[in-house]
Amino acid sequence: MKLVKSIFALVTLFGPVSVNAADQVTPLRVEDIVAMHTFSDWTPVRFSPDGTRIAFAAKDNKKIGLNAVEQFPLTGVPFNGFGADIYIVQIKTGEATNVTGGIANNWAPCWSPDGQKLAFLSDRDGSGQAKLWILEIATGKMKQASEVNVRAIEIQWLPNSKEVLLTALPENLTPQQFAERALGNEVHKHLGEAADKVAGSTVVLFRAESSGPQGEGKTESAWNLEGWLRDLVLVDVDSGKVRILGRGLRITKTSLSPDGSHVAVTIPKRFEKAGSQQILFDLNVVSLANGETRVLASDVRFLHGGASFNWSPDSSRLVYQTGGMEATGDCYLVGLEGGAMKNISNLHARPNQRAYPPLWDSNGRDIYFLHDDAIWKAWLDRETAAPVAKIPQRRIFELVASAGVIFSPDGSHSLLALTYDNVFKQSGFYKVNLDTGEAIKLRQTDQWYFTYSREDNVSVSPDGKLVVFFLEDAQHAQELWLASQNFQNVRRLTHINPQLDKYQMGSARLIDWRSLDGEPLHGALLLPAGYQEGKSYPLLVCVYGGVSESNDLVRFGLGCGTMNMQLFATRGYAVLLPDAPQRLGTPMADLAKTVLPGVNKVIEMGIADASRLGVMGHSYGGYSVLSLIVQTKRFKAAMSADGYGDILAAYGQMDKSGSTYNVPIAETGQGLMGGTPWQFRDRYIENSPVFYLDRVETPLLLVHGADDNAVASFLADEVFVGLRRLGKEVVYAKYQNEPHSPQIWSYENQLDFCNRVIAWFDVHIK
Repeated sequence: MKLVKSIFALVTLFGPVSVNAADQVTPLRVEDIVAMHTFSDWTPVRFSPDGTRIAFAAKDNKKIGLNAVEQFPLTGVPFNGFGADIYIVQIKTGEATNVTGGIANNWAPCWSPDGQKLAFLSDRDGSGQAKLWILEIATGKMKQASEVNVRAIEIQWLPNSKEVLLTALPENLTPQQFAERALGNEVHKHLGEAADKVAGSTVVLFRAESSGPQGEGKTESAWNLEGWLRDLVLVDVDSGKVRILGRGLRITKTSLSPDGSHVAVTIPKRFEKAGSQQILFDLNVVSLANGETRVLASDVRFLHGGASFNWSPDSSRLVYQTGGMEATGDCYLVGLEGGAMKNISNLHARPNQRAYPPLWDSNGRDIYFLHDDAIWKAWLDRETAAPVAKIPQRRIFELVASAGVIFSPDGSHSLLALTYDNVFKQSGFYKVNLDTGEAIKLRQTDQWYFTYSREDNVSVSPDGKLVVFFLEDAQHAQELWLASQNFQNVRRLTHINPQLDKYQMGSARLIDWRSLDGEPLHGALLLPAGYQEGKSYPLLVCVYGGVSESNDLVRFGLGCGTMNMQLFATRGYAVLLPDAPQRLGTPMADLAKTVLPGVNKVIEMGIADASRLGVMGHSYGGYSVLSLIVQTKRFKAAMSADGYGDILAAYGQMDKSGSTYNVPIAETGQGLMGGTPWQFRDRYIENSPVFYLDRVETPLLLVHGADDNAVASFLADEVFVGLRRLGKEVVYAKYQNEPHSPQIWSYENQLDFCNRVIAWFDVHIK
C-alpha cells in the first residue's frame, strides 16, 4: 500500500505567532477548532522494539458522525477510533507517515515483538465491522488478519510475533443482537421477562421484589454491564485462524503475562450495593496452552475499568490495587496457581478513586504504588507498606513504567514521577531516590502533560534513553514531545494542527479570592487576545460545581468541557473558570458563596465589565448554571448544556435496560444529597433550581442531546416548560440523535452548537 504523508512536521519549539494590534485580533474560526486533530484517548504511544520509531493514533474530528458513542456495539468502532488514523514517526528525522491514509477508522497500533509488523484495528474492509489488520513494515503492505468481528480498544502480541490477543463479538450473537444487549434495548432475565404478554405486544416488564420493611433496597445497576460482553480470542496473523479462549464473558481489561503463557482478565459482576457506583469484579487467569480458566480473586473492588493490576516480571503472580467508592486502596498479591489473597499494604483508608496499576521493580521483589499523593513501597513477604516519598504541594499522577515495571534511569536506584503543582498549576517530572526519598526536579513548566488515558501519559524507549510525553498549554494544542531520560534535551515531535498557528490566542493567569465563608479559592482567568491593561471586557464564567477548575489553567483553551474558550478570548471576552467547592446537603447555596466572589475579584481587577457578565456550563456544570441564575440577577445571559434543574427527577431517570445512573450520583456522588429522597426530601427540593425558576431574570440558552443517557433530555424539557410557562426568555436547542457531550457530537452539530453559543452571548452581553 502506498504510504501517505501526514500533516505532521518536526519542529523544536512551539512556533512563534505574530501578534497583531488588539483591534486586529483575528477571531478563531469555529471550523478551525472543531476540525482539530486530537490524539486518540486510551491509546498509548508505542516505541518500535528497536527504538527508532513511534506509532500512535490521532483522530480527525471532522469525521465524527451522529451518535458515534453507540456505534461500538454495532460496528466495533469505539469513540476513540472514529475518524482516526495510524501514524509512524521516525525519531531521528521527525518524518511522519500516515500509514492508514484517511481510509475508514483505525486505532490501537501495536508493534510485533520482532518489530517487523504493526497490528491495528480498523473497519477499512467495507464490511461495517472492526477487524484486525497487519502492516508489514519492510514492504508497507497491509492485510486483514482474520474475519473475526472485533470488539476491543487494545490488542497484544504474543512473544512469538505470530499471534495477537484481543476481544471479539460474542460468537453466538449478531452485531444487532449484541447492540441490543449492550445498549439496553432487550429485556433481560434479571429484569423479568413478560412471558404472559399478548402476542404482538411491545410490553417491557421490570420487576422489583420486596426486601422487607427494614431492607436496604435492591442493589441498583448504575449502568448496563452487558456492554462489556466479549469473546476472548487468539488470532494467528499468517493463517487467519482464530482460537476462542473464553466465550461470552464480561471483559474490561486483559493483560498478557510476560512469558506469554497466560492472560489475566477482569470480569465486572455486579454493583456492590444500592446507591453506589462500586463494581465488584473477578480477576481471572486463562491458560493459552489449554484454555483453562481460574478465578484468582473474587468480588474485588476495582474502579470502572478494572485495570489496576500487573503481572510480576517472572509471570508467577499478580498484584492489584483496589479502587472505587467503597475501596481502601490496599494492594493485594495473588499467585498464578491461586490460593489465598494477601493484603501487602493494610492501609485501612477509604475511598480510593485514583487506583493505578501497582508496579514491580525489575527483580520482581518489591512493589511500588500511589496512595494519597505519595509513592509507597510494599514487599512480597510483609503485610504492611511504607511511604517512599511525598513531593510537597504536588499531586503524583503517574510513575513512569514499561510493561508493569518501574522505569529507573540509573539501575533501580530511582524512579521518575509525573506530577502536578496544585499551587502554581505546573506539570513536572521528578527523579525520586528509592533509598532516601529525595526528589529532584528534572522539568517543571506552566504546561499540561496529561491525557484522558492517565495511565499512559509517558512512553519510554526500549533502551531507556528516550521519553515521549504529551504537552499543551492555554495557548497551544496538545502535541507529542521527545526528551532524553534526564529531560536535558526536549523537542517537539509532532505538529498536528497547523491551522491554529496563524492565531493570536489569549493568555491565562491565576487569580485568588475568598468565598463568603472565608475559604481561600483560586480561578483560571483567560484574558482576551490582545488584552489591554485598564480596559474592561465582557466576562464569561464557565462553572462546574465541586471541582477546582483553576487546575485547568494550563490546558489548551482552559478545558471548559463543551467548548474551547479561545473561541471567546479571540472575540474579546475574558473567561473565568472558578474553584467551586461544595458541601453535603448545600450544593446550590455553596455555588453562590464561591463563584460570585470570584466574579467580583475579576471586576475589581478592572478586567471584567460588571454590566456584561455571562455564565455557562455542561452536565453538572449545567446544573451549576441553573443554580446560580435562580440566586442572582447579575448575569445578562446564561447557557446550560446537557444539565438538569431537578435533582429529584434526575434521581428517577431510568434507561431502557433498567439502569439508574443518577441514583448513586445523587446519594453518594457529586449530587451531595447524602441519601435517598425519602430520607432527605427537603434537601432534594431545596437544592433543585426548578423550584425557583420564578426568580430567573437571566436569558437562558438550553442545549441538550436528545439521546443523552447520562442526563436524559426530559430534564431539559422540564426547565424549558417551566420558564416558558413563567414568561421568561429561554431558547432550547435540542440536537436529535446525539449523546451527552457536544464534544462527541457529529461535526456538523458541533459547528452549529459552537456558533449558536457564540451568537447567544454576542447578542446579550457583547
